[in-house]
Amino acid sequence: MNIEKMKESDRCDIIEMSREFYSSDAVSHTADDKKLNDVFDTAISDFPTFEGYIFRDDNGSTVGYSYISQYYESEIGGMCVMIIDLFIKDCCRGRGYASEFFGFVKKSYPDAKRFRLEVMPDNAGAIKAYKRWGFEELIYKQMIIDM
Repeated sequence: MNIEKMKESDRCDIIEMSREFYSSDAVSHTADDKKLNDVFDTAISDFPTFEGYIFRDDNGSTVGYSYISQYYESEIGGMCVMIIDLFIKDCCRGRGYASEFFGFVKKSYPDAKRFRLEVMPDNAGAIKAYKRWGFEELIYKQMIIDM
C-alpha cells in the first residue's frame, strides 16, 4: 500500500469517500459537502497540526483515507495524535490496509505519547481491530458545543 499526503488532485476521491463515511453507522451524524470540502482544504493547507492521507493499493487505486490531528494533552504530559475519519472502502476491508496505516502513523509521529480515536459503541468490527492494535477504552463522556 502507498500512503501519501492528500493533494488537490485527490479532492474528488476524498470527498466521495467522506460522503460514504458520514452516511454510515460509523459516525453519529452526517456532514454536508461544505464541511467536507473545508476539512479537505485544511488538510492540504500548511495548517501545522492537521494532515490528510490517502491510501492506494499497489496498482494505484484509492482504497481509503484518514485525517490526523495533533494536540498537547496535559493528562499525559505530551502530544496526542488523534486519528480522525479512518475509512477503508468496503471492497478493500479485511486486507490489512488499516493496520498498515496505523503502523505508518506510529512511525510518522515518534514523539506522540498517546494515539487516540473515536468509535461508535456498536461498531464491533472496528473496536475489535483497534483492540488488536493495542487501543483500550477511555472512559470519558465527551461533551461538545458547536459554533
